[in-house]
Amino acid sequence: MSSHQSRAEFLVGAWVINEIVPRRISPDGLLGNLQPQMLRTADILGAGGPLDAENPRDDEGHFLNAVLEPRRSAKTTSIWCVTIGRCWMRPVYMAAYTMLTLAKKADERFSLDVRDTIKRKWKDPKTRPIKVLDGKGSKGLEFPNGSKLSVLAPTGDDVRSGGYDLLVLDEAGEPEPDVWDDVVGAVVPSFDTRPGAQLVYAGTGGKYRDGSHFWTTLHDLNAGRIRYGVADDISEAALASWEAGAGELIDALHPGLDGLTKLATIRQNFALLGAARFALEYLGHFGKALGNDTVIDTTSWADTTERGPVPTGVTSQALAFAVHPGGLWASIAVAWYLPDDGADLAATAWALDGDDSEAAPPRIGFKLLHHQEGNANLDRKLWQYVKMLRLPIAYDGGSAQEKDVIQQLNRVARPRPQTRPLAFAEKAVSHTRLLNGITHATVAHWEQAPMDKAAAGATKRMAGKSVLFGIPNDDPGFDITPLEAVAAAMYALPDPSAGEAFGPIVVS
Repeated sequence: MSSHQSRAEFLVGAWVINEIVPRRISPDGLLGNLQPQMLRTADILGAGGPLDAENPRDDEGHFLNAVLEPRRSAKTTSIWCVTIGRCWMRPVYMAAYTMLTLAKKADERFSLDVRDTIKRKWKDPKTRPIKVLDGKGSKGLEFPNGSKLSVLAPTGDDVRSGGYDLLVLDEAGEPEPDVWDDVVGAVVPSFDTRPGAQLVYAGTGGKYRDGSHFWTTLHDLNAGRIRYGVADDISEAALASWEAGAGELIDALHPGLDGLTKLATIRQNFALLGAARFALEYLGHFGKALGNDTVIDTTSWADTTERGPVPTGVTSQALAFAVHPGGLWASIAVAWYLPDDGADLAATAWALDGDDSEAAPPRIGFKLLHHQEGNANLDRKLWQYVKMLRLPIAYDGGSAQEKDVIQQLNRVARPRPQTRPLAFAEKAVSHTRLLNGITHATVAHWEQAPMDKAAAGATKRMAGKSVLFGIPNDDPGFDITPLEAVAAAMYALPDPSAGEAFGPIVVS
């Protein structure tokens, strides 16, 4: 059970970051909008905690802890409250936080949830009771009692560099086995000199169970655990659609429906995410993949997603299509070079002086023009866009389905459109180019449900030394044609240094 001190620490932490909840939502800030699951999380982490922080015992609390809660349930906010409250009330208490995705995501979360709220609460740094560290590579908080909260990169080296009383690994459902091996291998030594230390895994469901320390801890009877999720052996059919059972399940288990979100909002997210991703993010379901199976990092995909509606009025510079091997799905996509926003002032200055040797290649934008189930009349739809854009058609030259579409198109189109069939080696390069663009944020796209669903579920298919987008083995009808069409369009883009490759400027 929790102690009086653990509850007090939680409330002190909530007081410190009280401004995280806007006054228009709650006149009293976070303290006026605390949720039952937040207190339950604090109780689980504080179970057996010390009444006397100056006299720690080896058996206080649980060393391993797992917090599985759906999106929009104030999971991370609860953990911030516990962590900051302990630092405030326990002298020389060393805490650390990271997200098992990208270093910059942990920095962004700290800045939004903690740094900015503290600065709003205490605007004058001279009277602020906590020192806010905001340097590159040194984000965190320092307290007058010698305690410290550090924000770390999700690497073994960062974890290994300190000794912690509390280490929080957020987004614990996301990492692949190699990340777990690196980070967790460094975690245990970091607690050697800290009696009563705690390790907290927090997150939503993950793609796999084998090799996931989060999954293992959720099933460890000696760990501190809080779990809002479906049963491990739930029928996959119940997760397949909102009507089949997902809607009823989320209504029963989501702790944030009374004050943090609405069922109608979550239902909209089901349509956007698709059944598989929704089950992970909202239902606490863990997939049965073996790890390292999906090819696109979800955080990188989110980072390259632009806000707002899909743009119109752009000058498309490449056109491509793709068809599912079984003819179940088809996509038509375009790609174009985004205008230079002048953010790199040095490169802009060199270009004005006539020296653009240091200029980075322009970013690439892409979008779906058309997506359909099946391939009926795809040649007609493709011909419609060819006449509009007057661009060659890029496609996989090794695909029988796509060859058939081109043959049908050539029978009716006059004049016959130019085509750009990609050989296998070119297809491999196109997939790699798209993956690199997503990883290094040199591409931009917008929310389009078929594209987002394909990105969330496409697997890694190896062909020799090449990585291709693949269809999940357990879902042969899965649709990756949006990604394949986009990759082909990006490959077909003209060399940006060669000027316009096509005379007409046609808007799509």
